Amino acid sequence: MITRLTRLLVALLLLTVGTLTVWAEKELTPELRKLTDEAYQLYSSRETGKFLIDIQKIKAATENSGYDETFYRACSYEAMYVFEYVDRKDGVMLAHEIFQHAKSHDSNIGMFFATYTLGYIRNMSGNHDLAEKSFLQALELKNKYMKNESGAPCYLGLCEIALYHKDYEAVQKYARLALEEPGVMPMNQVTAWTYKCLARYHMGDSKGFNEAYKERQKLTEKYGGQGGIFGELLSVYEAKNHKQWNLALQRADKLVHLQNKCEQKAIIYEHMGDIKQALYWQKRTREVKDSIESSEVRSQMSEFDTELAITYAENDAKEQQLAKNRLMLGAGALIAALVITFLTVFIYRRRQQLKNLKEVNQRLRDAYDQLEDTTKAKERIESELRIAREIQKRMLPHVFPRRRDVDIYAMMTPAKEVGGDLYAYALMDNQLYFCVGDVSGKGVPAALFMAEVTRMFRTLVDGHLQPQAIANRLNRALTEDNDQGMFVTMFIGLINLTTGHMEYCNAGHNPPLLDGEYMKMEPNAPIGLWPDVVFTGEEVADMHGKTLFVYTDGINEAENKNKEQFGDARLQALLRRNHGDARSTSEAIHRAVEEFVGDAEPSDDLTKMCIMMP
Repeated sequence: MITRLTRLLVALLLLTVGTLTVWAEKELTPELRKLTDEAYQLYSSRETGKFLIDIQKIKAATENSGYDETFYRACSYEAMYVFEYVDRKDGVMLAHEIFQHAKSHDSNIGMFFATYTLGYIRNMSGNHDLAEKSFLQALELKNKYMKNESGAPCYLGLCEIALYHKDYEAVQKYARLALEEPGVMPMNQVTAWTYKCLARYHMGDSKGFNEAYKERQKLTEKYGGQGGIFGELLSVYEAKNHKQWNLALQRADKLVHLQNKCEQKAIIYEHMGDIKQALYWQKRTREVKDSIESSEVRSQMSEFDTELAITYAENDAKEQQLAKNRLMLGAGALIAALVITFLTVFIYRRRQQLKNLKEVNQRLRDAYDQLEDTTKAKERIESELRIAREIQKRMLPHVFPRRRDVDIYAMMTPAKEVGGDLYAYALMDNQLYFCVGDVSGKGVPAALFMAEVTRMFRTLVDGHLQPQAIANRLNRALTEDNDQGMFVTMFIGLINLTTGHMEYCNAGHNPPLLDGEYMKMEPNAPIGLWPDVVFTGEEVADMHGKTLFVYTDGINEAENKNKEQFGDARLQALLRRNHGDARSTSEAIHRAVEEFVGDAEPSDDLTKMCIMMP
C-alpha cells in the first residue's frame, strides 16, 4: 500500500514539475516558416479555401512534434476565421476542440490559445464583459508560462472592447501595448494601427486619423492584407472622414462582415438624408445581431464557459496540491494517507461544484431564453426612437443667417429620445418670422404634435400673416378632433429688419427677456385648447440695439438633485451679462443649466432662441 502511494506521489510530483516549467518551442524549419507566413497572409486577405488548406497542413506537421506554439496558434486562427467568416457554430466547436486538446495534453500554451480564442468568440458574440475576462486570463497564462510569447492578440481584443465602450484613450493604450509585445506578428501590427485610426476617428481627430491611416498604409503595403477585423471597415471610415458619402457607400457595399455592412449603410444614409433607407438598414442590423445572439450559439458558449471555468479551478487546485506533495515526499505513509484523504475530499467537492455549476448554468439559460423576446423588442424600439430623434432634429433649423442687420441662433436638447419643444424662423426679404413653442406632454405623442405645429407654422408664414393671425389659424386647426387634449404654448414674432419694428403674439408661453428684463405682455391662452379663443397681438417699436431671448420652461424649471429649480432670477442675471453674439449667449445659458442640474435626470426639453439687432 505504501509503495503504491509513493508511486502516486512521485507521479504527481513529475506532473507538477512539467506543469510549472516555462515552455519554449524549437526553431521552425524554413518550409514550415514559409507555410505559416503564407497562411496568416491568406487569413488577412480572406482567401478562405487556400487558408483552410494551409492551416490543415500546419496542424498535421506540428501536432505532437515539439511545435506546440505553432500548432495551437494554427488551431486558434482556424476557429476564429471559421466563426467570423464561415459558420459560427462550427467556430465554437473548433474552439472547444482546442480546449479539449490542451486539457488532455496538459498544455499551458494550449490553454493560453484556448482562452484567447474563447475571448475572441465572446467578443464577436457581444459578450464583452466575459471577453475581457478571457483576454486578461490569457495574459496571466502568457506572463506565467510563456514570457517570450506575444500577448498582442489579447491586447487587440481589449482594444475592441474599449472601442465598444467608447473608451478611446484605452483603445490607444492597448494598441501601444500590443506593438510593444515581443515578436508581434505583422498582421497584428497592422491591426494595432487600425485601432489607433478608429480611436482618432471616433474622437473627431481628423488630422490624427489621417496620420495614423498613413502609418497603417505603409504596413499594409509592406506586409499585405487588410489588417484584422476592422481593416475592411477602415476604408469606409476614410471616405466618411473626408465626407465622401457616395464613395463611403460604395465601400460599405463591399464589406464582408454583414453586421458592419448594415450598420455603416444605415449611418451613411442618415448623413445623406435618406431616412427611409437608414431605417431599413437599421432593421437589417438588428436582424443580423439577433442571428448572432441565437439561443443555439449561446447554449454552446454557455456549456464551453462552464467546462472551462471548472478546468481553471481544477488546475489551480492541482498546482497548489502538487506543490504541497513535493514537500511531503519524505514524510511517509501517514502524510501520504492524508494526501489521499485530501484528494478524495477534493474530488468529491469538485463533483459537487460541477453539479452546482451545471444547475446554475441551466437556470441562467432558461432566464436568457425568457428575456430574449423582451430584449429584442426593447432594442428595436430604442433603434426606431433614435431614427425618430434624427428625423425630428432635421425638422429644426441648424443653419442660421449671417447678416449685418440681424444675428439669430437657436438650439433644442430633448430630455428623452424625442421631445415636444420646437423653434423655427423664416426670412422673407427684410421680414424675419420666428417662433418658439412647448407642446404639452412628453415622448412620441408630443413629438408628433410638435411636427404638425412646425409644418403648419411654415405654411402660414408663406401667407405673410401677422403673428396674432398665425396664432388664430393654428388654434382653429389644432382644436379640431383634438381628443387627446394636447396643446402648445408659443411665442410668435415678426421683425421688420429695416425699421426694427417687432409685432408678436404670446400664446400662453413664458415671457421672453428683452435686454435682460422680462417682457410684460398679454399672456393669452395656449394654442389648441379652445376653438373660440381670439389671440391678441402686441408690438415693440424698435428692436435696434436690443437682444431678445425666448425660451421654454425646461430652462427656468430645470432641477438639480436637491429638487431646487434653476429659476427666473438666475436666468435674468445671466442675460444681463454680455456673452457676445447670439450663439455664444445661447450656449452660455445652456452650459449654466447643465452645470446646475449636474447628475440629476433631465425633466424637460431645453430650448432657447436668441435674436440680436445692431
